[in-house]
Amino acid sequence: MKKILLIVILILSFQTLANADNIKDFEIEGITIGDSLLDYYSEDEIKKNFFYKSKKYFSFSSTKYSSKNYDGLQFHIKSNDNTYKIVAIEGIKLFVDKFNECKDLKQIIVNQLSSMFINAEKRQQDGNHTFDTTGNSKFYSTLFYLNPNNKFSSIKVTCFDWSEKLEKRFGDKLSISIHTQPFQTFMAEEAY
Repeated sequence: MKKILLIVILILSFQTLANADNIKDFEIEGITIGDSLLDYYSEDEIKKNFFYKSKKYFSFSSTKYSSKNYDGLQFHIKSNDNTYKIVAIEGIKLFVDKFNECKDLKQIIVNQLSSMFINAEKRQQDGNHTFDTTGNSKFYSTLFYLNPNNKFSSIKVTCFDWSEKLEKRFGDKLSISIHTQPFQTFMAEEAY
């Protein structure tokens, strides 16, 4: 019953997006691309994590806005931006030792988004996570490009299946994220 309730809540959280033309119309826990992280956290609370090989962006994770939908949020900010403008936001739901449930929920969410974003370009991206040089960590992603002509922004639904060693650090999870195109390019070409 809890699983069905979670599915309904996650899907309903996307209902306002059916007519979204702009990535800023998409929110996760009331926070969207272009907002200042300082509207939600003090500068003292924000711990800059330079997780990537390139220091162009930093990430910040928090459970402050955890809810029935998400166990936490992760934000990405350009390193030299003193306004802390959010360029990517990710809602995270942990699935420790329940990876098949993650994949089942991902498919339900992808099906619902597919019916809502009929004109979006949809792409499947699965493979080894480049952070894990052993090749033992996997990801299973579906991307929705809201404006397929310029690929300016995307919504991404991903299940991460970390290796046993990295699972202790990151945890298997479902991620629902929104990205600007520059951040997508960074992740594909510079991050690792």
